[in-house]
Amino acid sequence: METQSLPALRPLRLGELLDQAIRLYRRNFITFIGIIAVVYVPLMILQTASTTILSSSLDEISRSSSPAEILSNYAYWGGMLSTVVIGFLQFIFVQGIATGALTRAVADNYLGRTTSILDAYRGIGKSWLTLLGALLFVGLLVFVVFLWWLIVPCLGWFTGLGMLAFLTAAVSPLVAPVVVLEKSGPWSSPTDNIIERFGNWILRILGSVRRAWSLARRRFWPVLGYIIVLYLFSLIIVNGPVAIANVLLVQVFSSIGDPTLQLVIISIVRALISLVFILLYYPLQMTAFTLIYFDLRVRSEGFDLVLLTMSESNLTDPTQAMAAPVPQSNERLITGADLGNFAILTFAAVGIYIFIFSFIFGGLFFLGSLFS
Repeated sequence: METQSLPALRPLRLGELLDQAIRLYRRNFITFIGIIAVVYVPLMILQTASTTILSSSLDEISRSSSPAEILSNYAYWGGMLSTVVIGFLQFIFVQGIATGALTRAVADNYLGRTTSILDAYRGIGKSWLTLLGALLFVGLLVFVVFLWWLIVPCLGWFTGLGMLAFLTAAVSPLVAPVVVLEKSGPWSSPTDNIIERFGNWILRILGSVRRAWSLARRRFWPVLGYIIVLYLFSLIIVNGPVAIANVLLVQVFSSIGDPTLQLVIISIVRALISLVFILLYYPLQMTAFTLIYFDLRVRSEGFDLVLLTMSESNLTDPTQAMAAPVPQSNERLITGADLGNFAILTFAAVGIYIFIFSFIFGGLFFLGSLFS
C-alpha cells in the first residue's frame, strides 16, 4: 500500500462528480474489477450451472402432464434449492464483503493512497457484518414504507411512493460508505458481554442507516438527479447490450433442433454476457456512490477542511480523517420539507408513468388507425 499526499477536496457539480468517478475508475480499472471478480465470478459460475439445470428441468416439466413426474423431478428441486442458496451467498459475499472492499479501495485511492485488492479486503475488517445488517434493515424499512403507502390514507398515498424511491435509490447506496469508512467493525466494543456487544451492533446498524438518510436528504434533489444519471448509465452500459444480446442469441441458436439443448446454450451464453457487463459497470457505480458520499461530507461537514488540517500537521493517513467522529445533529428524522419532497417525487413518478402509458397506447392506437 503506497501512501501519497492528501488531496485538496472541494464541492463538485454533477458533471464534475461523474468526471471524477470515471477518471478514478479508469486509473484503477484492474483493481476495482478484480475486487468484485474475486467473489462474483465463482458465484456466477455456480449460478449459471444452477440456472442451466433449472431451465432444462422446466422444459421437461412443461412437456409433462403427470403431477407425479413433476414432484419426482429432482433436477428441478435441486435447481430451485441451489438458486436460493447461491442468491444468499451472493448477498453475503457480493453485497457485503466485496462491496465493502470496493468502497474502501475507492475511498483510499480517491484520497491519495494506492490500495491493492488484498489491502482492500483487509481494510474492511468486520464492518461487512454491519453492512449486511444495515442493508437488511433498509429492506425492512422498504417493506414498512410500502405498507405506509398502501394503507395510510392521504399522507401515505401522497408520500409513500416518493419515500420508497428515496430509500432505495439514495439512502441504500450511501450505507456502504457510511458503514465501511466511518466505523471499524461490529465487535469493537471493549465489553466481553455477548448481549451488550450484540446490542451495540444493532445500535450501529440503526445509526448507520440514519446517518445515510441524513446525508442523502441534505441535498435531496441533486442526489436523486445524480442517481437518475447513473441509472441511465446502467441502461446504456448493461441493460441495453444485454437485451440486444438476448434477442440475437435466440436468432443465432434457433437452428438447434433440440429445444432443451438450445435453452441450455442460450442460458450459458446469456449469463456470460451479463457477467462481463456487470463486472464493467458495478465498480463504476460504487465509485460514483462513494464520491457523492465525500461530496456530501465536504458540503455539509467541512471534510475538506479536516484534510487540509491533516496536511498542515504532516499527517497523510486518510483513514484517520474518515474515521473521525462526525458532527452530532439533533435534526428530526422526517421534517415537513421532507414530506413535501416525497409528495413531489410521488406525483412526478405517477405523472411519468401516465405519460409513458399514454404514449405507448396512443402510439399503438395511432398505428392501428393507419393500417385499418
